[in-house]
Amino acid sequence: MAARILLVTFQQAMRSVVLTLFPISFIALIAWATAGSTSGNTSDPIRAAIWLWLGAHLVPFHLSLAPAFIPGAVSYLPIAATFFPFLAVRSGFQRSAALLGNERAARSFVVLWYTLIATTSGVLVQSPSVKPVIYLVPIYVGFIALISTTNFSAKYFEKFRILSFSFILLIGTALILVAISLATHFKVVNDLAVVIQPGWVGGVLFLLLQLLYLPNIAISALSYLFGLGFSIGAHTQVDPFNFHLTSLPAIPVLGALPTGKNPWLISGVALLAIALLLNQINLFRDIFDTKQRILEIIKVTVPFAIAILLLTYLSSGSLLTKELTPVGPSWWKPAVLFLAIQVALLITGLFIPLLVKKIWHRKGEKFDAAK
Repeated sequence: MAARILLVTFQQAMRSVVLTLFPISFIALIAWATAGSTSGNTSDPIRAAIWLWLGAHLVPFHLSLAPAFIPGAVSYLPIAATFFPFLAVRSGFQRSAALLGNERAARSFVVLWYTLIATTSGVLVQSPSVKPVIYLVPIYVGFIALISTTNFSAKYFEKFRILSFSFILLIGTALILVAISLATHFKVVNDLAVVIQPGWVGGVLFLLLQLLYLPNIAISALSYLFGLGFSIGAHTQVDPFNFHLTSLPAIPVLGALPTGKNPWLISGVALLAIALLLNQINLFRDIFDTKQRILEIIKVTVPFAIAILLLTYLSSGSLLTKELTPVGPSWWKPAVLFLAIQVALLITGLFIPLLVKKIWHRKGEKFDAAK
């Protein structure tokens, strides 16, 4: 039985790898053939395909940039790219669970095999100029694989429903504002696109890459609406009260950047407060004990704050050179803002009414005693 579990889960883990790696290899080969190469070594696009595959798991890279071999890094990677390995691993897990009739064993060994394959691949495809951060490969890949096998319809996740829907609504609002800004800054977007001149194959791939970066852009836009802002390189800051930007990378979607001061856009904080208030009202609806209410708030807000912390951390990082470090929002500020608003709402909605009630009760006792 143990041998069958190992064999089935290994097969499904390999299938999950192939489902994402094969299309990436095909794209890399087309790009390599179109762009041309100084050598006829086809191992170059295959190695690049594995780099892209690891990048789809948000694994950061150390770079040695030619011709002067300047050290660099890539950790600002597209969050939407994780959707493809997520689906592949989930499919492999479900097939393993169906064949074995044991979800726990299927989850454990599919995640283990998948992580081992990715780590081995990361070691084998290192080059003098591009090196995956090997010790982070099992952490990032294992985490994504584990998330892929999680049953989000379980009862435990029901308590996060309002916050999850609110977060999706806020992300959608941020993307709508980004689209409006793109339309109003069309000339800047067009100028940035003309600078690149990638050709039709490169243009399609570059468009796909920008689409995959949309969640990163949405999180930065949301951070802007919260008044926290974001960076696009060293010594830069873009928020409703400041606009410090020395240069702009030739990426068309960055043409949507707001300019000047827009203090009215900090209204996103009010939307976040409303979402947390609705969640608090929903949690308090069937709970009347004060300690239980506090405990329930902690059970919901702390895990969600950790999720925000991780998501913000993954949506920011370095992009090639020191000049483009950091890119994205500050990784800790949104989670701190989230917790601060929740604490304020808890004090306003729970502790202040209790204090008023206690004072009123004491006044009533004194009045009765005076009679």
